[in-house]
Amino acid sequence: MIPEPYSAFIVPEWGVLRWWSVLLAAGVLAGAWVARWRTGRLGLDSKHALPLLVVAVAAGIPGARVYYLVFEWERRFADEPELAWQIWEGGVALHGALIGALLGISIYSCLARLELVRWIDAAAVGLPLGIGVARWGDYFNQQSFGVPTDLPWALSIEEKYRPLLYLEVNGFHPTFLYESVWALVVFASALVVARSARRLRRGDLALGVLAAYSVGRFWIESIRADPIIVGEGLRLAMIVSAAVATGGIGVLALRRWPGRMFHVKHSG
Repeated sequence: MIPEPYSAFIVPEWGVLRWWSVLLAAGVLAGAWVARWRTGRLGLDSKHALPLLVVAVAAGIPGARVYYLVFEWERRFADEPELAWQIWEGGVALHGALIGALLGISIYSCLARLELVRWIDAAAVGLPLGIGVARWGDYFNQQSFGVPTDLPWALSIEEKYRPLLYLEVNGFHPTFLYESVWALVVFASALVVARSARRLRRGDLALGVLAAYSVGRFWIESIRADPIIVGEGLRLAMIVSAAVATGGIGVLALRRWPGRMFHVKHSG
């Protein structure tokens, strides 16, 4: 069984640091490093790389929190609204981060007159690497784990972090690990495609990465013990993942359909 972690450690100069925050920052930096490398490969003006990263993070983190608050307010925050500010305790949504980051870089690209799709393609390869690293923060925060299991790699969770339904159970699917591994598989695949494919159209790489990641995320969300529920018991992340995967695969197929209705420039 995977043991319970320590969620924080002490740095004399800074005080207490939470592993969740450290791993989130590490994920952002890892993804940004790959994106920076891709800008050179695509012939983009590297002077915009750092401003775009700052904008993406500045818009993505609030987006992740606001998205989570909107759908979890009644369940987690209505009685204790002051907890809404405690983002270091976890409670962010990846889809919200992507929406916020996309909105931020879209505005920057418009103001700077950049070709948005090419910059998104540059960032797309690094995205799953960042997710693969940052997801380990869920392990240290003991959140986003799966339903009970007796598999040898079951995850031990302290009682105070377990849903009411599973208070007497210990041993859960380590969904953070599943998602991290899947994201790294998507990252490795995207690297191979980006380096070897000669007929990629602009936007293909981003669509492929998002679709591939969403296929895995759909399954992972199906075994989460604490999903965000909307409507009549529907899992929000499964709905979004299914829509992104279907949309991404559909657009990629239409681009290659004989006599397709629209044309897109090739990357290069």
